[in-house]
Amino acid sequence: MTTQEKEFSGPLGSVTTGLLKFVGGASELTLVAASKDSEELYEGHFTGLVPEVEATGGVVTVRYPRRLHPFSVRRHSGRLTLHPTVPWAIEVDGGTGRLTADLTALTLTRLDLGSGASHVSLALPRPRGTVSIRVAGGVSNVSVRRPQDVAAHISITGGASQLTFDGQHLGAIGGGVTFASPTYDTSEDRYDIEVFGGASALTVDRS
Repeated sequence: MTTQEKEFSGPLGSVTTGLLKFVGGASELTLVAASKDSEELYEGHFTGLVPEVEATGGVVTVRYPRRLHPFSVRRHSGRLTLHPTVPWAIEVDGGTGRLTADLTALTLTRLDLGSGASHVSLALPRPRGTVSIRVAGGVSNVSVRRPQDVAAHISITGGASQLTFDGQHLGAIGGGVTFASPTYDTSEDRYDIEVFGGASALTVDRS
């Protein structure tokens, strides 16, 4: 598509669970929670080379054209709001440049971030049970923040440089390492974070 500006939305209806899928990456993207009074499952506003958006049941698929370069932030941007009464899983497949996701007012069941992501800021909500965060390799400048009293565990299989975990600046580390909050094993509501492949400037901290 070559439309310079477009809006999308889909009705909440009887949807009880949601899956948001980005196919082919994204750039200059903002994710936030909608108002509880909203009657829409999702609403999106995109400019530049806008994507196709399809919704089937609770599955919302955002597909950018193949020629989209994820770091062309001046030409492509988007803002997407999600209904806060629906538990959401989020999948981002492909390179992502400048993703800002304030998910604090949502219920998050799972988040998968594909390889090649850069300048990503995630503000996580209070989890229900153990919530998995999966980050593929080749990412840089990624910040993941959670509520102050929520425990987390992180495992890194491919090494990382400039790693910060809960205020500890660990510099460069090899693969096959894990870190955990002191209360992780005794917490019912917590985050399990896995990083596959290399990562640079990765921060996992409390907000």
